[in-house]
Amino acid sequence: MTRLRNILAHLRVQLWLLPALITALAGGLAYLMIEYGAALFSGVESDVWWLYSGGPDSARDLLSSFLSGMMTMTSLVVSITFVILTLAASQLGPRLISMFVADRQIQAVLGLFLGTILYVIIVLRTLDETLGEHGVPHAAVTLASVLTVACLFALLFYIHKITRSLVADNVVAAVGQNLENDLREILRDEAAGAPAHVDLEGGPVWPLALRTSGYIQVVNYSRLVDIAQRNDAIFEIKVRAGHFLLSSGEHVRVHGPRLSEECEAEIRNAFVIGSSRTPAQDIEHGIRQLVEIALRALSPGINDTFTAIAVIDRLGAALEQIFTRALQPSVLKDEDGVVRVVALRSDAPGLVDASFDPIRQSGAGVPAVLIRIADVLGQLAPVLDADDASDAVLEQLAKLAESARLGGLAARDLDDVLRRIAEAQAAIVSPNLTMPLTSAHA
Repeated sequence: MTRLRNILAHLRVQLWLLPALITALAGGLAYLMIEYGAALFSGVESDVWWLYSGGPDSARDLLSSFLSGMMTMTSLVVSITFVILTLAASQLGPRLISMFVADRQIQAVLGLFLGTILYVIIVLRTLDETLGEHGVPHAAVTLASVLTVACLFALLFYIHKITRSLVADNVVAAVGQNLENDLREILRDEAAGAPAHVDLEGGPVWPLALRTSGYIQVVNYSRLVDIAQRNDAIFEIKVRAGHFLLSSGEHVRVHGPRLSEECEAEIRNAFVIGSSRTPAQDIEHGIRQLVEIALRALSPGINDTFTAIAVIDRLGAALEQIFTRALQPSVLKDEDGVVRVVALRSDAPGLVDASFDPIRQSGAGVPAVLIRIADVLGQLAPVLDADDASDAVLEQLAKLAESARLGGLAARDLDDVLRRIAEAQAAIVSPNLTMPLTSAHA
């Protein structure tokens, strides 16, 4: 399933795929309307007022006008798209371009424009002077008019869509929703797993390099379990989805007999390595996208505190979902209950640090940001059932207090930040204490 999700993630960010499919359907529709469209209104053309009833010359002129107008509108849409992508890359981060490219509504609008152009071209090339008035494909010409009008409304919708896409809060909400959807997909497929600690001391150990540089996108753990079972070995995986690898290194440690080159090749094939990170198995992928928005918002050139606060809220919602689900198992067993794979996985301390460390460091001199981080961490208290999750949040609060003390804040601002941190710490240590939903600065 993870490999399939990875393939689907690649397909979603292909801007050409859906427009190409819609264009192909438009070509097929043009053929059907030319061949069989006349049968739809046979004998009743005069009774259907909205059906085109002119001759070949006027039909050709009409379709030529449609084609010229569609070319102009398509050029406008493409130009607007490039302008929006440029603005998004400069203000929100280049890695968010994939989110705009993957938007199905944007792809559908582009497909409608390209499909209409192809439809008009196919119908237009069938018109000549020898057809006569009754040989003109009236239904096909009428549908060309309908598609052109649909493109006019699609252009209005597209401008509305793009305008909303420029609002930072809407982008943050969209990225946050994508992150929560990815978390449901990733954590739903994972069982709670065996205890995290396994004694691997003693016995022969053979290091294995994956011999490919790039980002790990997917690791096929079930395949690794099967390989380890066949060879009566235990695989200690030192890397995980989202890590960047050099071609050499100790990526996998084999505890057991020396493996053949064929088995080593099988192990390497269980890892999908590419040029970029994907959300198929990487929990931190969406978190990094949100953090990047916050860091750019806190940069001196933008200085948008409220966007950073919106990101902090979304990160809190994502962590709440993570802490209410079983994290990915780090110890995997075969069907006989024998440990076969010890994997490196994302844990609570790493996820909390990935979410708030960069924002805390960049916003150390912004009281509103520090207060909001403290509030969100305190509101996570009801879902911190595991000790490692509570310890991770308390550690982040301790780092937050240290950043506030060293951030050069005004005395009263520092008092406010430290008070909210203390309230958050008390809420975690004493779950009966309720944290306020908003801070005075939010």
